Amino acid sequence: MTNFSRLASLFALILAVVVTFFAAMPAFAVEPIKIARDDKALDLSGAVQIYRNQGENFQVSTAPGPDGIVRRIEVEANDARSSGDWAVFALANTTDQQLDRLIVAPHFRLVNSGIFWPDLGSTRIAAITPSEGFALDRQTSPDADVFRVTLNPGTVVTFIAELASPKLPQVYLWEPDSYKDSVNSYTLFRGIVIGISGLLALFLTILFVVKGTSMFPATAALAWAVLAYICVDFGFLNKIIEISPGNEQIWRAGTEVALAGTFVVFLFAYLNLNRWHGHFSYGALVWILGLLLIAGVAIVDPAVAAGIARISFAATALTGIGLIIFLGIRGYD
Repeated sequence: MTNFSRLASLFALILAVVVTFFAAMPAFAVEPIKIARDDKALDLSGAVQIYRNQGENFQVSTAPGPDGIVRRIEVEANDARSSGDWAVFALANTTDQQLDRLIVAPHFRLVNSGIFWPDLGSTRIAAITPSEGFALDRQTSPDADVFRVTLNPGTVVTFIAELASPKLPQVYLWEPDSYKDSVNSYTLFRGIVIGISGLLALFLTILFVVKGTSMFPATAALAWAVLAYICVDFGFLNKIIEISPGNEQIWRAGTEVALAGTFVVFLFAYLNLNRWHGHFSYGALVWILGLLLIAGVAIVDPAVAAGIARISFAATALTGIGLIIFLGIRGYD
């Protein structure tokens, strides 16, 4: 019995240590990001911690303040778009001046958006509540969730964000004037790209009317598909027609399907595959008809349609490269 009692006591001690360790983990989980006065933009994505399926009430331990005390706070969801997922991060103003910053979460980024069931963009953050003060004010922005925050000198503030979507790919902390300059520069860049794409599509369409070879309509169709995708990606389509927030994914998936389909037509016309074998024509026709069916799927499930379109685009590119190499080896022009 003595040995059994000792083992039981040892087990209880180990269990108590483990429970204490895991209970203390949230207190040290949030590591504050130090903000300097000269910082123009900081990527907070790696410092954000995501908590899944926490419901409408969420409790979390704050980052240690200047006094080293860790506090426990509870936040209640106030937005109907809240998904039950929460994001937590902390900022520390190490300067002796008050700093104004913008927390920016872009709605969509093509990089790392995925191939299978890609992320087609959506509202990322419904609201942000700081550990001290009031909820942050949302700034008007068509393509990002932007919140303005004021950090007092020497303070450490923990921010709890209600997520409106399961994913939060990127979060940035911008100096307001620098963010404004960045938005203005991107606006100019996007205007130039849209203008060049529109002129190119119009020019190729005119060439098709003047000289009706199969190459020109295929190229013109591809140019118009690229223009449509750019207009959706740059938010220019919202300025022409009113698109509700939930329908933007449908438009994006539709333009990706159109881009994949016109790319098949362009490759078929560019390589003039119908003169080599009739099977190429049948294969291209079936491929395009399949993409037309996928365009209907975009209305029901945009992510699936966009994923298939991206796979088709990659497969078309690989097939085209393979055919070019094969025909080059065989000595065809």
